[in-house]
Amino acid sequence: MFKRISIPYILVIFILSQSFQLMAQGRQYTLYGYGQVDFSASSRKGSTSGFDQRRINFIGEFFPAEQMRVLTDIEYEGGTNIDAGNSSYSGAVKISRVWLEYTVMPELKIRAGKMLTAFGLYNLIHDASASYFPLEAPIMYSMFSFSPNLKPQRLYSKYHIGIELLGTFDLDDTGSQLEYSVGIGNGRGAKADGTDINNGRSFYSRMIYRPSILSGLQIGSSFYYDRNYEGLGGIQNDLEYTYAFDLQYENNSFQFQTEGLITNYKTIDNTRQSTGVWYAQLVYNMFDVLSPYINYSAILFDIKNSEHGFSRTNLGINWSVSPYLYLKSEIQFHDAEEVLGDESFNVYKISAAFAF
Repeated sequence: MFKRISIPYILVIFILSQSFQLMAQGRQYTLYGYGQVDFSASSRKGSTSGFDQRRINFIGEFFPAEQMRVLTDIEYEGGTNIDAGNSSYSGAVKISRVWLEYTVMPELKIRAGKMLTAFGLYNLIHDASASYFPLEAPIMYSMFSFSPNLKPQRLYSKYHIGIELLGTFDLDDTGSQLEYSVGIGNGRGAKADGTDINNGRSFYSRMIYRPSILSGLQIGSSFYYDRNYEGLGGIQNDLEYTYAFDLQYENNSFQFQTEGLITNYKTIDNTRQSTGVWYAQLVYNMFDVLSPYINYSAILFDIKNSEHGFSRTNLGINWSVSPYLYLKSEIQFHDAEEVLGDESFNVYKISAAFAF
């Protein structure tokens, strides 16, 4: 029991001790983080309801020199018990991110290590639900299974081990900007730590354009490819491509977002297939503290066959209790085909998302 409960606390104590040492040495060190606790109940047959300690992340930033930045992100998720040798425990402690960044100029930064892949509007803030309105990231960031015999996977790699170039260009004197990220490294290998078992590399790019003519508008596009060891269609070491487009507009009263992606992969009958996912989301801000929202998502497992897919509608409200605490309530209307079943079902969730 002592081993199971001590690991997270040892990590926290270590981070705090390091921060005090660095502060004593006059160096810049910052410790912050976020967490989430959920309650969910479903009308799906055989489902259970209950609370979930979703995650808590401790993030440390260290600036050893004026142009250098080091980030570490330790995540504690899935409950309060951790035992790698016992399948009855689902908790985990992992290093979500650890990288070194060197700033040449605002237009060029070089980052190396384990990073979140710069993909779409949400992947860089995928787990930090305190930073966005809905209870969880949109469905296009979820895992999907294309057959009962295949394990669920994302349509891109959430993490990336390698090197990334990123920066922001000011396009004129009125505030127009172009932001970019380009990375190369290990793709979706057989191991969770991103270790490759082949010579194929992963590549991604993301571009964001913010025009000054309309403040609050941004348009983005993303691209990702690698050799996926598992293969979305069950073909090991398959070369897969994913393209994405996003648009966001927000002001003091509301926020509108829409995103879509298409991923191309090989199926077990040795043909190429494309899957499409998109969503649209509208949030309205009331009294600066209450934000009701609606999110409609749809997926076509084969874009050539409109009958093989499903949709999901999420209705919810976000209550900003303080700048550090957000209470969220949401009902999700699920189509049956999402879980390869024959009946639709609903899920009700409440969540407390916090930042520190």
